[in-house]
Amino acid sequence: MNLSQLNKYWLNYQMNNEFTEATMLDGVSYDAASGVEASFDLLEMLQGRYILHLSKEFHLYREEYVQFILDHEFTHLYDFLSYPFSKPSLADLNERALREENINTASDRNIFGRYGEINLPEKTSGDNPFSSDDGKKLFDYMNTYSEFHACRVSLGQVLKTQMHGSRGEVDVEQNIVPAPYRDISIRKILSVCLRRAHLSYRQFSVMMIPQIFVIFFRQMMYLMGYLSHFGNAGDMLSSSLKILGLEAQEEEYFRLFHALMDADHERILLIANEIYKKSYLVFVKSYIRNHYSPDLYTEEELEEITPDNYSEFVETLANRQGGRIWSGRVSPVFGVNNVNRAYDGVDPETIRQLVRAARAGKEK
Repeated sequence: MNLSQLNKYWLNYQMNNEFTEATMLDGVSYDAASGVEASFDLLEMLQGRYILHLSKEFHLYREEYVQFILDHEFTHLYDFLSYPFSKPSLADLNERALREENINTASDRNIFGRYGEINLPEKTSGDNPFSSDDGKKLFDYMNTYSEFHACRVSLGQVLKTQMHGSRGEVDVEQNIVPAPYRDISIRKILSVCLRRAHLSYRQFSVMMIPQIFVIFFRQMMYLMGYLSHFGNAGDMLSSSLKILGLEAQEEEYFRLFHALMDADHERILLIANEIYKKSYLVFVKSYIRNHYSPDLYTEEELEEITPDNYSEFVETLANRQGGRIWSGRVSPVFGVNNVNRAYDGVDPETIRQLVRAARAGKEK
């Protein structure tokens, strides 16, 4: 697929979404990170360079799947171009070399090769390769609303011509979405999101690496984007949270889901950061109590940990013992996971409760 063809897709996307933007793609490169189908680099976009990075296998994919992926990616571009707040200046960008040198460690490859995209901030409160508040806001926006929006748009386009049922409900078994070489049911794509969220959340609770929590959170944005097409999305989200063991935070996730549906960007960022901070601090304190000798810290010190200082405190604590807990930040790329790899490894038990909730909702 060449640049001219991609720009035709982009123009068609704008027409379908009543969006007019003079900006066109500057280039295409078959160098997407391992495990990613397609992506835009946020730093490149801020520099006015709109380059779509594709996997080396992209030219082998079916037309339907190409459209599905491009609808997702162009929504990221759409969201960036229509961003409602002030963007950071180029002076706020860190050197690319400083970001990339942190990607290629064995531990990073192990973690991100398993879960997909390698494009996450260091801190769960939204740390990113920018120093300003404007940069933090943009990064959070792309990791929350834009991921939700991209999944909502891409699935919405697929569903336009294949609604089943007398009332036009989305059916998790009968409605299908394209994969690289075959069609799959919506049940499978939901199960991929849920299983990845479950694995990454469990991994985070053990390893306490901030990037893994953001992997989990991004999968929740994917899941919410797809669930937004269901009339009983609330039941399905509730079931998903139970599967993940997050019943205690159901109210917060429901508040976030409603803010995402309303495209209330200020509220989205506020609630998302509340979830990040609350979730992460609980694990930080638990991890310290379980893995460090009480001689290395006091309970008073633990009580003083906040979302703004936890990184420095854990660094200090690790130095007292002689070592580090986690590695640095990695590159902010916004793309689509290589979902075909995950389809073959779907655990049917993980999705059973979600499917049951979907069916129960239709019977009400």
